[in-house]
Amino acid sequence: MLAFVALYVFFPQLITFHLKTSCLPNISAALYTVEFQKRGLPHIHCLVWLANRSSDFDASTIDGFICAEVPDFRTDPLGYALVDEFMMHGPCGQHNKRCPCMKNDKCSKNYPKSFQAETIVDDFGFMIYKRRDDDRYIVKNGIKLDNRSVVPYNMALLKKYCAHINVEWCNKSNMIKYLFKYVTKGSDRAKVYFEVTAKTTNASPEPQVAPRNEIQEYIDARYLSICEAIWRIFEFDIHFRIPAVERLVVHLPNNNYVRYEPGITLASLLESPAAKSSMLTEWFNTNVRNPGYRHLTYCDFPTEWSWHSSDRLWRKRTPCHKIGRMYYVHPTAGELYYLRMLLMIVKGATSYVDLRTFSGTVYGTFREACEARGLLESDNEWSLLFDEAIVSASSH
Repeated sequence: MLAFVALYVFFPQLITFHLKTSCLPNISAALYTVEFQKRGLPHIHCLVWLANRSSDFDASTIDGFICAEVPDFRTDPLGYALVDEFMMHGPCGQHNKRCPCMKNDKCSKNYPKSFQAETIVDDFGFMIYKRRDDDRYIVKNGIKLDNRSVVPYNMALLKKYCAHINVEWCNKSNMIKYLFKYVTKGSDRAKVYFEVTAKTTNASPEPQVAPRNEIQEYIDARYLSICEAIWRIFEFDIHFRIPAVERLVVHLPNNNYVRYEPGITLASLLESPAAKSSMLTEWFNTNVRNPGYRHLTYCDFPTEWSWHSSDRLWRKRTPCHKIGRMYYVHPTAGELYYLRMLLMIVKGATSYVDLRTFSGTVYGTFREACEARGLLESDNEWSLLFDEAIVSASSH
């Protein structure tokens, strides 16, 4: 997975198009969100999933699209100028202790880095990029900055968009979890309130201080910068992701949720299509009518079929990339949790009874069916639970 931090001076759709067509051809998914600082232009935080497995990438492959060195001015003068303008950190540290990155007399971004002969992965799973001691440098404010002060970048993106685009390699789940929390953390918050103070009089020249209102002081307000206000007025995109995700409902027999208008009678509600069918039950019916498509699990079904909510049925999908994800079910939910476990692995089920059938035996409960399939015989159930918990996070 790659992580991008880019100044939003171009349309992010162009980034995705450029990645797919040139510098990173094997992309399976991408996600970005636009963030607004209290000053300056908006920028994006982008996650890109590569189709290849992490084990397929070695140091030389990563060096092909991520660089943390100053280009050679003689062979690549344009790249040298762009790195000089957009991708150098500092000077900070002892050369500039007033730099915004300085915290407790140290750079909060840990610059300058150490020289590194080749790209490696450290014991914590972080990528340490190649930063050779090759005597190349860039002068900033009279200070020579070498490869140790270069922010990792992709030269193709840098030359195309001429903007600050920090590119990093992610290969640990806790890093992905952190980035997801970052892109879903929401807007900046601020505490602001107005009050009318008592006026001074001739008899009392000293201004009167209004009593402290502790409740009012804790009002949580949303901070909107000028850039963000204009952005939202013109209804520009805030989020983007590919592929699209179809959220799949999971429910026990006759326990599906039904939305209804006020004033509808119970008899009419029970006869409505929403009460008689759902995404899950129509998946069963589609498998009955189309035996040739029983090679798909419930989650994989949206890759070849699309759900039409108005008609409440699945239709064969035109060429399009879409994935399915079932709603989360807590392990304490009992039979509903075991139903979800079966839907993750059983292909082409035609009914709830079919889900409870294994090796010719129809089991009375979904839990018994899970036990028969070996899903509950060991601690594998809890291992899967912890694996899912590692990669899930709230937005705060």
